[in-house]
Amino acid sequence: MTVMEKKQLLGFLEQKPQKAWLEALGAIREDTHSVDREATRIWFSFWPLELSEALRAPEGALEMARSMDLEGEWKLEKQMDASVAFLYGARHWVAVKNAILTQSDSDTLATTIRGVALRVSETDKVAVSLVLGISAVGLMVFRQVGQEVFEKMADSPAEGELLPKNPDRVVTKRKRKSRDGVLTFLKGVNRKFDVRWNERTRNGSFRAINGQDIAMAGARAEGDYRTLDYRRIDGPVPVECRVGSCGYCWVGVLEGHGNLSAISDFERERLRYFGYDTTNDPDDEQPRIRLACQAQCHGDVSLAIAPWNGELKRRHHQGRKKLGTA
Repeated sequence: MTVMEKKQLLGFLEQKPQKAWLEALGAIREDTHSVDREATRIWFSFWPLELSEALRAPEGALEMARSMDLEGEWKLEKQMDASVAFLYGARHWVAVKNAILTQSDSDTLATTIRGVALRVSETDKVAVSLVLGISAVGLMVFRQVGQEVFEKMADSPAEGELLPKNPDRVVTKRKRKSRDGVLTFLKGVNRKFDVRWNERTRNGSFRAINGQDIAMAGARAEGDYRTLDYRRIDGPVPVECRVGSCGYCWVGVLEGHGNLSAISDFERERLRYFGYDTTNDPDDEQPRIRLACQAQCHGDVSLAIAPWNGELKRRHHQGRKKLGTA
């Protein structure tokens, strides 16, 4: 693929707004293996175009980061290989990046995603369904970090522990009920459930009492989590206020969204305020992006934890500054 063709692909991707990307995800959804069906949309929530475009504002990335109160690891170009680790398709990440660098643009985003996935399927001898999601992610990474950074990182694998090799076993394990979940009729209100905050490690879970919110349950988990993320001051889930005001504790629900309490009007408004609801269905009572301090457990859940938090809606900050409350 020539330099001109790469620029044409990047230009094609840059013309597509967030809505077009979400429509493309919808177009490939049913053909994406269930192991990555939710994970793909969660990744797009964690790394929305709105964040990338805001950080390219004339004021400069650092000034915009300050104005949006960004905390954690919010630079995608610094962690593009780590950002994909919770997707099963991460094991094909190198093949995806190299396929993108040889891919031409197509009529639609969906056909471009399928084109990349087909190339990866052929090179890595894997079913297309297993790499559709990671191909969509790869194209969005290319769109956000640009050609130069992407090319430099083309041969670097995904960072961190990966999911087990058998995708069907991963799906089965996510759906498997914990002991208390199986014996709910005996446990009554005292039953407990597993909250898997990192399903790629042996110790990546904690227990939640029935009706307890995820953040409060996580505070009982033993271990030093600040070494992973300075925002994790009290358990594996980043927390600060515990009342939905700070936005620290947003998470993606990989499995078990139906085991969480229905989203309240307050939580939905807070997700909208922070700009976290990019991929949530406004009519879904148990969406995939939640605030851990508001979502109560009534069953086992598997999560992905966002690496940053902030307020993407700049108009909120401007309003606060005018009112003298910033």
